[in-house]
Amino acid sequence: MKSILFFLLCALLLLGTVACSPSPDETYDPPAPEKTYEEQKALYNDIIAKYTDLLVAKQNGEELTAPNTEGMDEREGDIAEALYGIVTNMSTKMIESGVGYGYKDYDQNGTPELLLCANSNGVGAIFTISDETPVLLAAKDDTTLIHYARNNRFLLTRTTTADAIEERTYSLCYVDGGKLAYDTVWGSVFDRAKEEEKHFKIVDGNRIFVPSADVEDLYDLHYDAIFSGDNAYSVMASLSAPRIYLPLENDTESTDLPIADFSTYEAIRETCGKISSAVDDYTQDKWVYSHYDNLFSYPDERSFDYYNRLIHAAYRGGRIAGYDEIDLNGDGQSELVLMDEDYRIKALFTQKKGVPVLLGAFAYETCWLDEEGYIHVDREDHYELEYSLYEFTGDGEYKLVYSALLTRSGRRYLTKDGKTEQITFEKSLEIYHDDYCRYFEPFEPNEYTRNVSSLTYTPFAPMTEEAKDAAMGYEWHKCADMTKTLGKSLAYSNTYVTFEKEAGGKTYVNFKYRFTFYYPDPDRDHYMLDETTESNLKLTLRETNGTLVFDENGIKGKIELFEDWLWVIIEESTDERFCVGHHCYELSDT
Repeated sequence: MKSILFFLLCALLLLGTVACSPSPDETYDPPAPEKTYEEQKALYNDIIAKYTDLLVAKQNGEELTAPNTEGMDEREGDIAEALYGIVTNMSTKMIESGVGYGYKDYDQNGTPELLLCANSNGVGAIFTISDETPVLLAAKDDTTLIHYARNNRFLLTRTTTADAIEERTYSLCYVDGGKLAYDTVWGSVFDRAKEEEKHFKIVDGNRIFVPSADVEDLYDLHYDAIFSGDNAYSVMASLSAPRIYLPLENDTESTDLPIADFSTYEAIRETCGKISSAVDDYTQDKWVYSHYDNLFSYPDERSFDYYNRLIHAAYRGGRIAGYDEIDLNGDGQSELVLMDEDYRIKALFTQKKGVPVLLGAFAYETCWLDEEGYIHVDREDHYELEYSLYEFTGDGEYKLVYSALLTRSGRRYLTKDGKTEQITFEKSLEIYHDDYCRYFEPFEPNEYTRNVSSLTYTPFAPMTEEAKDAAMGYEWHKCADMTKTLGKSLAYSNTYVTFEKEAGGKTYVNFKYRFTFYYPDPDRDHYMLDETTESNLKLTLRETNGTLVFDENGIKGKIELFEDWLWVIIEESTDERFCVGHHCYELSDT
C-alpha cells in the first residue's frame, strides 16, 4: 500500500509547469451564465440534502439502503449511486473529523462546481452545472481516488487487480465547461508472477508503452510535492480546496468576525493588514484541518480563495506590511502590489471591469521586477530551483514567458509556449545569465526591484517612535557577492550597520566593512584559503524633514528604518565600498 501511495504522490509532479488552461489568477473573461452564481449554487441543494441525510444516518449507526434507480435517467442514477457509495465507504471517525461540501469555479466560466470533501483534504465527488442541471464529473469508489492538484487540476487514480496483474492509471484533469478534460493519462501494469512492470501513456485514446526513463522525467517535475519536510502536499491541497461547509455542525458563523473584503484596492489593503496580524498563531495542523477558515467571514467563494492564498503567503514568505499602486502594463490602470519592507512582492492584483483580480500570491517564491517590466518569480525549496519569467501585457494578460527548473536529481527543464522539454546544463546557464539574471552586484533581486522600478513602499501602519528607537539599537547586516565586480573567484563583502548616540544629542551611523576573497590552497587539493580585510567608517547623521541623512567622506545618502529591515540609500559616493543605489540590510545574528 505504501508503494501505491508513493507512486500516487509522485504523479503530482506534472501539476505545475505543464499546466496550460485558465487558472483563477488569470484575467479570464467568461461569457455570463443565464443564472447568477447564487442561483446556480441552489441547483445543488437536492444533492446536498441527500448527502446530508446519508451522513446523519451513517453517524447514527443506521444501515444504509442502496438507492432504487428505477425510473431515474442516467444522470440521476449516477448521482444517487455515487452519494450512496461515498458515504457507505466512510468511517464514523472520518465523518466526525469534518466531512462536508464546498463550491468553487474551477474553470472560471461563472459556474460553481460542487465538491463533496473533507477537512482532511479528501475529495469524494466533483459536480458541475450543464444545461441548468447538476452533472456528476467524478466520484470516489472502491478503485478510484480523487486528489487536489495545482493550477485547478485534479488527479484521479484508479487501481485494479485481476489474477496476478495490477494496473494503476493516473489521470491529470480539469473542469472544462460541462465535462472533465485531460492534460495527460498515464499508468503502469505490474505482473506479479513475472515481477515485471511496464509503463504507459494514453494518447488519443490509445495506450502506448514507454521506457522507464520517461517515467523518471515525470518523477522529476515538481518533486518537492513528494519529499517535503513540512507537508507540502497538504498545503497544496488546502490552497486548491474550496471553503468547506460542515452540514452536521450546528455552529453558526460569528457576526463579530472581520470580513475578508476584496471588492476594492482599499478594502484589500485593510483585509491584508488583518491577515498579516493573524499569522502569529499559525501552525501546520491548523492549516491542514481548515482551522484558519474561521478567522474571517467571506462574502463569496472568491473572497475565501483570495484570503486562503494571502494568509499562506503572509505566513510562509513573511508578513505583508505595505503596498504600492503602480501601472505595470502601461494601460493607464494601476495594479495593487502588496509587499514587505524589503520590497519583496507578496501579491499582485489588477482590475477587470472594476473588480480586483489576484494575479499571483507568493509564499515560497521571491517575486521581483526588472527594468523592462517583466515579473520574475524565483522558487528555491526542497532541493529544487525554479525561475519563471512573466509578462503582464497591455491587454491585461498575465502570461508565462518561460520557466526553467532544476530538479533535485540534477535534470533541467524549460517550459515555454505550453511545452516542457529537458535541456542541458549549458543551456540552463545561458538562459539564466544571458536573459533572466538581470540584477547586478552587489544588489539582490529585491534591491534591484527598488533600483530600477518606480515601486514605492507605503506601510499599512506607520512605524512608532518606540520601534524606531529599538531599530537604532540593533546591528544590521548585508552580504553581497562581489565576484564579477572585482573579477575574482569567490569574493564576498559583509557590511554591518550600527547606530551611536552621544549625550550631546549627536547621532552617528557606523559601517563595518569586511571583504573576503577565497582561493585554492596550493598545497592541498579541494581546500580553500581566504584573505579578509576589514575597515570602518563613521558618519554623522542629521534629521531633515523626518529623514536621517548623511553627507561626508565623499558619501551622501540617507537611512530608512523599519521594524524588520533597514535601507541605506547611497546617492553619491567616491568610496568603492559603497556604490550608488538602494541597499537592504537585515537584522544581524551576531
